[in-house]
Amino acid sequence: MKIGNFISVVAGEEGFENNVSGHIQVPLEGMACLRKAGHDVHLITNEYGEGRSLPNCLDAGIPVHQVTDSRNRGGILTRAGDQGRGTRLGDLRRQVSQIKRICREQQFDVLHLHGYNRTAHLGGGLRLLGLPCPAVCTVFAAYFPERFPIVTRRLWKRLDAVLAGTDCVVEHFAQEGIKVDRFRHGIIRDPLREHGDQPVGPKNRVLFWRDPSVENGADLTVAAYRTLAPKYPEINFDFAIRPHWNQVPGIEELEADFENVHVHRFPYPDGITLPGLLLESVCVLQPMRHLSINPQLVIAESLVAGIATVASDLDSNRELVRDGETGRLVRTGDAEDLTDALDSLLADPEGTLRMGEAARRDMATRWNWSHLVEDLVQVYERVRKSS
Repeated sequence: MKIGNFISVVAGEEGFENNVSGHIQVPLEGMACLRKAGHDVHLITNEYGEGRSLPNCLDAGIPVHQVTDSRNRGGILTRAGDQGRGTRLGDLRRQVSQIKRICREQQFDVLHLHGYNRTAHLGGGLRLLGLPCPAVCTVFAAYFPERFPIVTRRLWKRLDAVLAGTDCVVEHFAQEGIKVDRFRHGIIRDPLREHGDQPVGPKNRVLFWRDPSVENGADLTVAAYRTLAPKYPEINFDFAIRPHWNQVPGIEELEADFENVHVHRFPYPDGITLPGLLLESVCVLQPMRHLSINPQLVIAESLVAGIATVASDLDSNRELVRDGETGRLVRTGDAEDLTDALDSLLADPEGTLRMGEAARRDMATRWNWSHLVEDLVQVYERVRKSS
């Protein structure tokens, strides 16, 4: 089967080839699995120029086709500001025309788009405007109500199939009357494999790793660290963070106030790696107020590394963390609940390490790639027959 895949903005800043968002990681790994199974897989993505590079998780044997980017990206691509708003209509017309031409020339059996609501709108619009093959869209979250529901409802209906990797997204769409198929996928980054044979220090670290924003709960982590750092002087309370345009206040002050609080900024200096930081951690904090993708891969990757993880009781986090068995689920936005959960884990380090071991086993069983090709090909064959 010949499959075209549209993923917007696959190329990232140079130096960030291993630092890739989950909504890009998952489809790229899926494409690699399909190619390994003998399918002819192509990537369609937005144009990129100097200073940007394709991620290392892209199979080098997959052909890449570039098209116009119709979105106003604002400062998101350079990490200087938030996502822009709106679409440039002239560029959208060019983008639609280019995608249709590529699908026609390559004679794809199916076009698989990956993204969020607007990507689904693009897929429905392509079908409405004569795309010569079925259009399937994987969605990583549900954003409703939509701004122009009369128009967008028509676009959703033109898609031949909609897919999601978590039950919570399937349920959100069902509430909107949109049928979504569940497919099963695994986790791309394995910190144990990345770390290889390098030595690992003692597990005496609590780690927050994510953009240091309010959405990710960095302010809640600051509050928890400030309370618990003096209580557990033998534990390192660390941040591993990327540059961010809206960092929460108090992180530098916390590091200055306590000798056992450390801030590691990407790109990390020699000798410091994210896998190394993770594998020396007794637990990870991920108290997000908003999930940019379901499942949130930074939580999944922490669990895969065998680290007990404290996460907000939100959306698909409940499908990753088994509360009390592989980590803890805490009330969203509640600094006191986060602090209490972390305190209980640090008070029982042996039990917390057993949680981490249980997390590794659980993730290997429930989140793997063994069914992905079967799930996707089944959908592709169905839409081909019905189109």
